[in-house]
Amino acid sequence: MARVPRENDALPWPGPRLGPIWVEWEIIPAATHIHGGFALFYPIRWIDHLLRARIMKDILGPKKPGRSLHAEISVDGQDWQSVITLAKNTIITLCTTALKCGDRQLRVTSPWREVCRFDDRQVSHREYERRLSGGIRHQRQLTLCPRDNFFLFAETFLGPRVTTWDYKLEIGLSRETAVHPLPETQELELAVGDYAGAILPLAVPEWKSLTPQPGLVFGGDHIVARYATTGRAFFFPLCFLFWKDKRAAGNPPLAESSANGQALPVTWRQLTVSECLRKVSADEAVGFRFQLEKRQWLLYRSLTPPANRAVLGHNLVSEFLLARFTPKGQVIPLVEVELDEESDSTSGTETGTTTS
Repeated sequence: MARVPRENDALPWPGPRLGPIWVEWEIIPAATHIHGGFALFYPIRWIDHLLRARIMKDILGPKKPGRSLHAEISVDGQDWQSVITLAKNTIITLCTTALKCGDRQLRVTSPWREVCRFDDRQVSHREYERRLSGGIRHQRQLTLCPRDNFFLFAETFLGPRVTTWDYKLEIGLSRETAVHPLPETQELELAVGDYAGAILPLAVPEWKSLTPQPGLVFGGDHIVARYATTGRAFFFPLCFLFWKDKRAAGNPPLAESSANGQALPVTWRQLTVSECLRKVSADEAVGFRFQLEKRQWLLYRSLTPPANRAVLGHNLVSEFLLARFTPKGQVIPLVEVELDEESDSTSGTETGTTTS
């Protein structure tokens, strides 16, 4: 069990750490006074901090890109960028978020800060948080599972009251990633080097309908995810699954599987979460099951203070759970985040546990 501190809101950035690369700088301008032909410089720090910049860089997975999944995250104030590679082939280059709450376009009021981290041989997990106008908390997480050949990108929005949300996420893709939309289901097919893959928008139904609905749209060099809901909070996860497929090497995006009508070997479902014999609403907690051929995983996220809940018969009191199903149906956690009892909505401690 590893304890991961959640940083206090008064501290905009975590302190130096061992392992990942942390780069910080502070640019202090100076006031100039000309006297007798000489320029005298007075640090404006003595007057006010007019310019302050700090950069965080982090690596998930192997230190250098290789045969497995690898991610590099760069956080610079309000900017959050990630470069994710598979077998030295770049998949994702950047991402941007736009959100409307009711009829208001929200604005950022604080920089990103890291609030949770966990690393072991099976998984690397990071969570970041910033504040938006209207007292809304915006959380972003990236969970890398190299042994399982998938990664999870998810965003959480926590508001003070029930409202309508209109969410848009844009993710830039590299030229090395080929994408192919499917006619009947919401996922997108991928081809990266000699790997095939799929992007699963877990928060939306798997099958498309005749009426317009949220989902994924491929736009040439990027994908756009849209989601709309009503509630106090919501959780939007995207799962990027990969598997070795010789047909994908050097070919267009899996045209063979689409042409002969073969469905991708993936599926997902949103699960019912219960608490004290009551069905929990989607702005309290959500659960998902996703599957690649015979391998299955469980995803859970609480959007309220954690409580004793159950999903697929698995009891838990954690805030976040990503687990693997065994062939016998047992749940083996990959990463589980728990809040200390003394923590509150703005600060506290998170605990990451893993089971191999």
